[in-house]
Amino acid sequence: MKSGVRDNKELSGQHVMGAKTRAGACRFAAGGIRLAAGQDPAAALKLLIRKCRMHKASHVSWACRRVREGRIDDMKGDGGESGAGNVILDVLQKSSSENILIAIARWYGGKHLGGLRFRIYRKLTSETLEIL
Repeated sequence: MKSGVRDNKELSGQHVMGAKTRAGACRFAAGGIRLAAGQDPAAALKLLIRKCRMHKASHVSWACRRVREGRIDDMKGDGGESGAGNVILDVLQKSSSENILIAIARWYGGKHLGGLRFRIYRKLTSETLEIL
């Protein structure tokens, strides 16, 4: 498994292209957004997918934690990768992140990775949080 951080290039001031890695023939790439007050997570996810060129991925899993009216709302989506949204959300919760959305794309390479894919999701989420 090779890993590295992409060009920590900011997009639109709030969006970052995060870490990327490979495992076998599968490729993974992460991106994150620091949500502005009142910003719609669904629209932010759509923008992130476009800006980070994730639209052709086999799966795009994501999780978001935002503060609304004094309480934290947790949201997630697996994008067809069962359990991946939970893994991303778990990292966000353990780091006490607020107003953050993280998306991770996986381009399937034809080989099942088993539990390794969840370790990759956890690692990429942590690395992307560091640069946000």
